[in-house]
Amino acid sequence: MNVKWTFETDGWVVSSPTIVDGTVYVGSDDRQVYALDAQHGRKRWAYETQGAVESSPAVVDGTVYVGNTYGRVYALDAQQGRKRWAFKTDGAVHSSPAVVDETVYFGSYDGHIYALDAQRGRKRWAFDTGSSISSSPAVVDGTVYVGSADNHVYALDAQEGDTRWTFETGGAVYSSPAVVEGTVYIGSNDHRVYALDTQEGHERWSYDTGDPVLSSPTVVNGTVYVGS
Repeated sequence: MNVKWTFETDGWVVSSPTIVDGTVYVGSDDRQVYALDAQHGRKRWAYETQGAVESSPAVVDGTVYVGNTYGRVYALDAQQGRKRWAFKTDGAVHSSPAVVDETVYFGSYDGHIYALDAQRGRKRWAFDTGSSISSSPAVVDGTVYVGSADNHVYALDAQEGDTRWTFETGGAVYSSPAVVEGTVYIGSNDHRVYALDTQEGHERWSYDTGDPVLSSPTVVNGTVYVGS
């Protein structure tokens, strides 16, 4: 296999790249968010934050949304890398934002799931789980699905942040959910992968992997792929 290009940062790269319109957006532990040319790996811009960037960027309508370990979520201009706004939480943001209907959803280590106005970064609501959240939310049909270190999976109303249902597992839930055809697929540190009904949160099935499941499932053609 031939390597097409590489780009070196000054820190670990935990963030997963997002590729939009020929540009690779990715964060690094060197506190930078990078925009790279997808063909040649050349730097288009870099924006320095106040903490390591381990969240994976979401790029929607010309804006890059991403969190960092200093507790901030940033909205950056996708073309130039200029800051549009920043929102401060009281804990690290490893969760990757989901942007739906001009609202930014993400979790924080301060125990809250947040919903922000995508244009100005103003808080619409916050829901307190009481424990750290590194799971990245999935937003489907007006419901936010997310896991928490308090051993629960939550389904919240996307408009108001009210609880629709919760499901308790036997361990912290760092995995991020996949929602496909009325089922939420998610892993837990109790060594299990769960399939939950989206409407009521009832368990449809679970599978014991024998070790913690930090990986986030992918579902394709009726098959769930997940690591442990």
